[in-house]
Amino acid sequence: MSMQILRSEVILEKYGKALAGKTVLITGVSNESIAGELAVQLAAVDPKLLILSARAESKVTPIINKIKESKPNVATRFLNIELGDMSAIRNAVENDLADIPKIDHVVCVAAVMACPYAKTKDGFESQFGVNYLANFLLVKLLLPKVQAAGASSSVIIVASSAVRGGKINLDDIGFSNGETYEGWAAYGQSNVARVMFAKRLGEKLKSQGIRVFSIDPGAVSTGLQKHVTTEFRAQIEKWRETGGSLTDADGVKYEMPPWTSRSEGAATMITGMIDPTITDFTGSFLKQNAVADEELHSQVRDEQLWTRLWEMSEGFIGEKYSL
Repeated sequence: MSMQILRSEVILEKYGKALAGKTVLITGVSNESIAGELAVQLAAVDPKLLILSARAESKVTPIINKIKESKPNVATRFLNIELGDMSAIRNAVENDLADIPKIDHVVCVAAVMACPYAKTKDGFESQFGVNYLANFLLVKLLLPKVQAAGASSSVIIVASSAVRGGKINLDDIGFSNGETYEGWAAYGQSNVARVMFAKRLGEKLKSQGIRVFSIDPGAVSTGLQKHVTTEFRAQIEKWRETGGSLTDADGVKYEMPPWTSRSEGAATMITGMIDPTITDFTGSFLKQNAVADEELHSQVRDEQLWTRLWEMSEGFIGEKYSL
């Protein structure tokens, strides 16, 4: 189970049969996203239905067309969800998925990164709201369908290496209403929340045999980087050239992740969905197709914080998980 950067095709060749005839829901699908790549990769192993979600149908159409060309027998469906609006999430699950009794795999990929300060429709800082809280609500609403799919179904929460330097401040989740807002700090916080959510959910679902993993897909160039300035990119490249290391929230040094292809980025998500060798590690953080919990800093491993975040989140969405 050593870490290695692999292409999606390698994982699917090994374990892809497990996805034949299954229903998979993926968020954040577009032509330039890892989620779009994931959908095209999964189509190759004959799932029954791919439910592809985004804010606009135009984002998903190119991916649906690619799948129709390569695998016409695989059914696809566009699901419109605006993740910055809880009522839109509720409507999508209640109305647009009413005819789907079970979903075998839910893969939450959609995110915003280092964007200017904004609030979601429900008043939350946008990165916390879209990257984390939307997933907390969406997974809660989809859970009966995942449970209906039974053991070996999965919930995959895509995070990022930003979890390593990120910290969460549960006493001021909104950066003093934007006054102390810093885009990268908010991105880090949203990723810490995503990983903590997967940890606690994994624990709660373990007895049902439902797999839960948070994922670092690696450094993949996608549409996610639209708010990254040219100066910041140049700084990163300079860092890379000098073999620069970063420091996590505990002061531990770590290497900058190498640039990887979209197929390599999607591979760790597929590992989380179906790799039988990591079943017992449900709840874990995965990187480069292996369990990487040892890379998480002390705050992310603090189980009291998981509980506090969970309870706060139930308050934020106004409903409790029945687990």
